[in-house]
Amino acid sequence: MIKAVQMSDIHLGFQYNRLPAELAEIRRQELMQTFRNGLKFAQTQQVDFLLLPGDIFDGPKPERSLVQDVRDALADIAPVRVMIAAGNHDYAYPGSVWLEKDKWPENVYIFPPYWTHFDFPGLHAQIWGASFSAPYQYVTLLQPVDDKPGELQIGVLHGDAYTPDHSVYNPLPQAAIAGSKLNWLALGHIHKEYQDVAGDTAYVYAGAPEGHGFDELGEKGVLLLTFADGQPTAEFHRLCQRRYEKVSVDISHAASNQDVATTISNALQQTVGDDYSHDLFELTLTGSLAPDVPIKVTDVPALLHTFYVQIQEDTHPAVNYAALAQEDTLIGNFTQKMLHAIDNADEAKKPQLQAALQYGIEAFKGGITNED
Repeated sequence: MIKAVQMSDIHLGFQYNRLPAELAEIRRQELMQTFRNGLKFAQTQQVDFLLLPGDIFDGPKPERSLVQDVRDALADIAPVRVMIAAGNHDYAYPGSVWLEKDKWPENVYIFPPYWTHFDFPGLHAQIWGASFSAPYQYVTLLQPVDDKPGELQIGVLHGDAYTPDHSVYNPLPQAAIAGSKLNWLALGHIHKEYQDVAGDTAYVYAGAPEGHGFDELGEKGVLLLTFADGQPTAEFHRLCQRRYEKVSVDISHAASNQDVATTISNALQQTVGDDYSHDLFELTLTGSLAPDVPIKVTDVPALLHTFYVQIQEDTHPAVNYAALAQEDTLIGNFTQKMLHAIDNADEAKKPQLQAALQYGIEAFKGGITNED
């Protein structure tokens, strides 16, 4: 049996510029710690390989101190064999740190910018891969492997199996994956976990081990891989220290800033869990508020016990529909007909009609235009 950990798209050196400076520095340190935790996980699981399919660094010229920290950390997990394929962010250009072969630990294997393999006869395994040599890779780097019965064939590659038809990031069409004859293709580039099969080849993204923004939501981590009798299995293990989450909260019944904060806290606890205070949130506040309610949304974040929160307001003024329906106007006539339709609709359709009433009144008042 062969065991491996798959981890990619760490993006060490990422600046977190959209966060306040103090929080950005915390996140930078946490990102490095998450990387170290991933290495420690591989070591404690006593795996044979650590597969790193690209974008270990956020840029092609990382700080020398950061590079040395990574080298030292990888050396510490020997005899785990570390298989690295450079990605589109940290590509192996002439002069790249990836090409300084004598400076990397003996347990680190770095793929050149063409499809090749390293043999591990004692494990009856071949590990294939290729590195980016520029920010873009227009033609697939993936090629068929040697047919060696009894040998485990694993690929390590940064590339795009999601949208290969028009990708400039090493396109990986299904036919190429199936034709590779690999048992397992460990992929980087897509920052969320994803698994699929093409032919007899399982191809898998572990996703990023730590989120970098609100386009990378939920739990992040690594995959623990087990290859027994030619049957690969993957088990997700969370590594991220904080999650990015988007949550919509209805604050219609709030009468103060503290009410809003309490409503948000309850919603986060129900949606994310009791440990939500460690996480980062993009909140959208919805619902209807009376014009005289003493709420100032910009003051609400200070009342929330979260690492970071940004708030978007999508509330609308509360409307007395019954009074509006009595007006002898177009908007009054519209309201009257919509209220009648809502009263006579089944429960499943009522929310849709209520939304139509709200948007219709906003349109009458000029709050919604054709551009919306």
